[in-house]
This record gives sequence, C-alpha cells and structure tokens, in this order.
Amino acid sequence: MLFLRHLRLGLRLLRRNPSFAASAIAVMALGIGATTAVFSVVKGVLLTPLPFREPDRVVLFRADAPGYVHQAALNREEFFAVRDRSDLFESVAVLNESPASLTAPDQMEAVTGVSASDDFLPSLGVVPLLGRLATRRDVGEKYVNAVTISHELWSRRFNRDPDIVGRAIEVNNLPMRVAGVLPADFHLYLGPDVINPRVDIWYPRPLSYDTEDFRGRIVIARLRRDVTIETARAAMVTLAARLIAEHPSAYSTRQLRLSLQSLDREVVTEVEPALAALSGAVAFVLLVACANLANLLLARAAARRRELAVRVSIGASRGQIVAQLVTEGMVLGVLGAAGGLLIANWCVDGLLLLAPAGLPRREAIGMDGVAAAFAVAVALASAVAASLVPAWHSARTDAVPGLKEAPAGSRSAARMRGGLAAAQLALSLVLLVGAGLMGRAFVGLRSVPLGFEPERALTMNIALQGQRFNRGTLAEARATRLEFYHQLVAAVRQIPGVEQVGAGLPVPLNGTSLVQRYSTAPGEPDRQAEAAIALGGYLEALRVPLVAGRYFTMADDMQPVAIVDQRLAAEAWGDRSPLGQHLALLSPVGPPRRVEIIGVTAHVQTQGLRTPGLPQIWMTYGSKSYSDLDLVVRGSNPAGFIAPVKEAVQRLGAGRPVHDVRLLSDYVAAASADTRFALFVLGAFALFAVTLTIIGVYAVVAYATAQRRREIALRLALGADRRRIVSLVVRQGAFWVVGGLIAGVVGARLLTGYLAGLLFKVTENDVTTFAGVAVGLTAIALVATAIPAVRAARIDPMLSLKAE
Repeated sequence: MLFLRHLRLGLRLLRRNPSFAASAIAVMALGIGATTAVFSVVKGVLLTPLPFREPDRVVLFRADAPGYVHQAALNREEFFAVRDRSDLFESVAVLNESPASLTAPDQMEAVTGVSASDDFLPSLGVVPLLGRLATRRDVGEKYVNAVTISHELWSRRFNRDPDIVGRAIEVNNLPMRVAGVLPADFHLYLGPDVINPRVDIWYPRPLSYDTEDFRGRIVIARLRRDVTIETARAAMVTLAARLIAEHPSAYSTRQLRLSLQSLDREVVTEVEPALAALSGAVAFVLLVACANLANLLLARAAARRRELAVRVSIGASRGQIVAQLVTEGMVLGVLGAAGGLLIANWCVDGLLLLAPAGLPRREAIGMDGVAAAFAVAVALASAVAASLVPAWHSARTDAVPGLKEAPAGSRSAARMRGGLAAAQLALSLVLLVGAGLMGRAFVGLRSVPLGFEPERALTMNIALQGQRFNRGTLAEARATRLEFYHQLVAAVRQIPGVEQVGAGLPVPLNGTSLVQRYSTAPGEPDRQAEAAIALGGYLEALRVPLVAGRYFTMADDMQPVAIVDQRLAAEAWGDRSPLGQHLALLSPVGPPRRVEIIGVTAHVQTQGLRTPGLPQIWMTYGSKSYSDLDLVVRGSNPAGFIAPVKEAVQRLGAGRPVHDVRLLSDYVAAASADTRFALFVLGAFALFAVTLTIIGVYAVVAYATAQRRREIALRLALGADRRRIVSLVVRQGAFWVVGGLIAGVVGARLLTGYLAGLLFKVTENDVTTFAGVAVGLTAIALVATAIPAVRAARIDPMLSLKAE
C-alpha cells in the first residue's frame, strides 16, 4: 500500500511538471532504445546458440599449407588422417561447395549448393522436416538422382508444397528428385569465408570424391566426450609432422599446420571485436543518459527542497523520502522503457541495414520478449541508479535549514551536478575519439589505390557446368566453353551503351581467392602469387593500368603467355625487364607449365583493402581453365545491362541463370563495410552523448550562476567589470570541463585498443585524433559555459537586489 501511495504521488507530480517529465522520459527512451537495439544484435550473433547439437563439441579444421593460409580446405591425405583418429572424434564429416542452379524453364534461378558426406548433417544433429536426407544411395553411375533442399527454397520456389518429397526438379540441366526438406531454423554456419550459410541444394557426396587429389574439402568433426579441444589441437601437431614425412612431394616447403576451432567460436571470430566495441560504446551512451537524468532529478530535488523539508518536519522518515524519490524514478524508467522499445525497433532495422554483409546469424537478430525484458530491466536499473543520487542528497536534508534556505541554496548539490557533467564529458570524449579513429580509418581505406576503376561497371558470374559443356575430352570441353565465352562477349558488346566487356576470374574484392605456385628458373625456390584468369578484353574492362608490354588479346586465350603485376616483376627480376622472361607455373599434379611474360600491370587489390595480398599473375584460359567465369560490362548505365546480358546468355542456349549480379563499386563498398558500420554507429552514439553532455554542462553552469545571482549583483553594484564577471563564471565551469576532459583522455587511451582490429593507417593512440577531439569538445563546452556567464554579466544589479 505504501508503494502504491508513492506511485500515485509520483504520477501526480509528473503531470504537474510536464516539461520535466518529457525531458526525463526522452533522455531515458533514447538511452534505452540504443542499448536495447545493440543488445538485440549481440544476443542474436553471440548469445543465441547455433542451430546445431552441442556446437561447442563440433570443430572445423583449417590448414596452413603451401599456397594456403588458414583455409578451411584439407586435401585427401589430411582428411583420411583426421578421419582415422577415432580416439579423438566420434565422427568426421566432409563437404565441398558445388555449383547449383534450378534450370527448368519455369524455375530458372541460381542457387547455392554443396556435396556433403552422409554423416555431415547428422553430425550437426539436423533432422529433416519432410522426407529424408539424400545419401550416396542416390548417386547413379554418372549423376546424382536426388537432393535435399532448404526450407527457404521450399518456401520460395515451391510454395511449401506438402507433396514436395519425390517431386521431379531440374538442377544443373539434370533431372533429380527431392528427397527431403531441412528445418526452417537451420543455416550452415561454419565460420567466416568458409561457405554461404544459406545453402539451398544438398547433393549426396559420391565415393569418388574421397579419392580425388585436390585441396578444398571442408571438414568438421565431433569431439569424443572425454577429449578436450586442447588435446585434439596437440594431436594435430603430431599428425601434421607425420603427413610431411609421408608425403614430401605434397609439402615441398615442409610447411603444414592443421588447426581446429569449435563452431560456436569459429562463427563469431571476426565480428566479436566489432560487437565488443559496439557494446562498450552503447554502455557509455547509457551512462551519459543516466548522468543527464541524475542531473535533471537533482535540479528537481533542489526545487522541491522546501517541500521535502516540510515532509521531514511533519514526521516523514528519511527512508520514506528516499522511497518516494526512487519510486518517481521507477515511473520514469517504465515510461522510458516504453519509448525505448519503439526507438529500438527502428534502431535494429538501421543497424541491420548498415551492418556488413558478412554479419552472421542475421535471421536471429530482432526484437522479442527477451529484448523487451532487457529493456525494462535496464530502464528500471538506470532510473533507480539515477534517482539514488538526489535521493541520497535529499535524505540528508534537515527540516529547519531546509525551510529557511532558498531552493537553490545547496552547494553540495551543485558540486554533485558538476561532477556528473564532468563524467558526461569524459564519456563523450571516449566516444568521440572512437568515432574519430574510425573516421580516419575509413578515409584511409577509401584512399587505397585499387588498381582498377570500380565506377560504371557491372559484374556477374556465368557458370557452365552441365552436359553440354563437359562433353568429349578435357581439351574439347575446354574449347567448347571458351567458344561460348567468345560468343557471349561478342553478343554483349553489341548491346547499346556498352563501352567495354570482358570475361575472367575472379572479380576484384568478391571474396574468391586463387593461389598459384611458380618458380623463375629450375632449382630456384617456389614462390606464391595470386592467380587470375583473363580473356582478351577483361583487364581493359576492369581498367587495370598497363605499366609495360601489352594486354591479352582473344588470340592469346589458349597460348602459354602471362601478365604479372609490378610487385611480382620486382620480386622475380629486380631491375631487369620482365618482358620476354618465363615463369614455371607449378601444379600438384602434372608437370610445370612454362609461360612467357608479355605485360606488366599495376597491383590490383583483390582480397580486401587492409593488406596488399600476394603478387599477381594474370593467366590465359589455356593455362588455368574454369567452367565458370565472371563478366565485366562497362558503360554509362551499368544497371541497365542486367536484362540484356541475361537475354544474351539464354540466346546462346546456355540453359543457365546468371549468378552474382553486382556493381563493381558494391564490392569496393563492402570491403570497408565493417569500418563504415563502426564509424556510423560510434558517430551517432557520440553525437547523442555530446548533445546530452553540452546540455548538462550548460545546466550546471546556469544552476551555479543562479546560486550566485545575489553575489554577482553586489559585485556589479560595487563597480566590478562585466568581463571579470564573465571570467569568474567561466572559470567555475571550466573546472568541471578540464576535469572531465582529463578523465576522458585517460579512459580513451585505455579503451581504444578494442578498436585496433578495425583500424587502418592509424593507431589506437593517434595523437592527432586525441588532440583534435579534445580541442573541439573543449571549445563546445566552453561555449556552453559562456552563454550563462554572459547572461549573468548583463543582469541589472538594482533589480536583482530589489528582488532579493
């Protein structure tokens, strides 16, 4: 009953003072909204368990081997060696990425596909929603007869047909049947740069795949219950040494490292630093909001000083005073939580819109009951914490002095408000420094020489797997595919508005990585380079600058020639001209292929903007042929080429949809997406915090000036110079400003290390950023301090003293 009485009184007092209520609720709503939105992201990505059975016991293997750096790609011998360790693993499963497209005329669509061993999905604890899993029993003499499909594909393309099991579909121009449908909550999260989580087609994996000699097997294993991950890691060291000794030709550099990590850690490895920085930033925003709310409540408590003194004089205990003020704070917390939930909904949508495309678990991010409960809990805790400051101060009020003193007569309250304003300044400076560092990093990323021109260029992938393009011998199939690409380039060149067109692999910054080992002469040590395929016209369409020699022509497409970048030319031949020199392109199977260097280009950023990557070799289709190539089409309106190019592909009878249609500039934007995301979020949080802080600084100085109004009037009446009055007031505010800035600089030096993984061309303790932020924030804070100082100097001393 006592609580209800406090509650009714609190609501009545808020109705009597709507301006205070609106200000306090707005501050709370903004702080709680931002905090809840970030919590929703963190909960979905880091806290929600993966849709697997015991994901902490399922491990993914990565290899550091000749030509590969920490890739989830094992070769045949490594896979067999891991599979034989039954003392460590309950099961070992494998899959490979496999091209997939629905090719029936009424279903034409590019989808994602994998070939998985029979035990892969069972190892993750996945049970089909409908039907069964496709297994090796569904592999015919030449082709797969049945596949498992994702719930998303079943919903999108087949309208959740309950009779889908056994239905005939066409995949890659081949007839197949649907064996089963996977559950709705299943996505294949294996870690960054491993595989697209949204796999639509699951092929059974033929036995022949186990014996093929290639590096590209994605291998997972389930640890035995008596085996720790540290034990398994130690065993991999011994296993790698044994493989090097048993297969010296496969490890010519004597380098092999097999590592493993649990899936629940693997998936969040790359995003954890950014989310930690985001969580820290929003915690600072919440603290600034709490400090601002505490300042508002202190000002209100000062205005109610006589009221509280009267309550004490008629018998109210200090505990009742505290309970009343805390209850009023809880009312503000509940109302702030309601507003915060509305803001959080908008913020979550904005965060997902700005978040990098590689952010995992996006489907698990959203507002739900847990997020709502979190918002209410944080709002109540924040409001109570903010209420305790004025409650503690008001509980010390003595009745007699309180009845005699003017409402603004508490010096301890002024000191407390000044301390809160200084704390806000410190927190805001930390956020501003973080935003400043991310801004400089973003500028640095955007200033990296790309080695190509991203504007006005459309890219897409054309995959040619299927019966038509794999007939005859390997050489005949290669010639058929090359002829198709020649015809396609010629057809696209006729589209109105097309300026340049070329085919090659890969598109810069699209995430595809090819590594080629080479040597410059017999007996010379092997070296590594990034490999790329370019048909005649591809480098020109990308507008890669030519430094020496010439570009490829269509006549070179099957010839043993190559183009290298400046870095490889310098490493291989120093000051000598590389033109006319030869390289030996090494292969794990078969003899080396010698190629002649006919040109030198600028280095192209292909694997991101933060590191230059390896030197580059541009090879012809005859040196390294793939079934699928990327097409680059350049013109004044690249987006308008999508439909005409697709029509050109189908006119040639490809029977294949076009994949990965994107502007080249989109890949460049995606390469800096994590830094841009952190910059925007930190910048928005910093702007909000600084706004509240400046309001707080202004309010503290104005409050202190009001306390000294009689003193200032007397000084002016006795002839004091108005400039000295301004200086007096500003000095009082500057004390809190300087204290807050010093604390903020110390805090920023301690906390900006968490941003190190997102920075580029700037250190976490960059002096320029710290100095610029400190000077800028000082200037803004001093302006906020000077406004009430100037007003104080303009008062009429006689009118002021008469009012006293």
